[in-house]
Amino acid sequence: MLSRPNRSKDTLRDRILHVLSGAPIPMDVENVRIKSGLKNWESTKALLLELVVEGIISGQKTTKSWVFWIDHTGRNHA
Repeated sequence: MLSRPNRSKDTLRDRILHVLSGAPIPMDVENVRIKSGLKNWESTKALLLELVVEGIISGQKTTKSWVFWIDHTGRNHA
């Protein structure tokens, strides 16, 4: 059984994945944070980067920040 913090983290990750799965274009951290109902920008970015490292979502550093998306074509992220 997962401890309470892990269950909470999994719920936040699920909310982020739900938002990205419905996004027609890549989203920045702030838009993901707002649409998923998260409070803290840094925590949102950390969770997004964890998902990228795990290969669950794709992400790319731009000149201003990061953008994230789910690759619906089945290809790996760039």
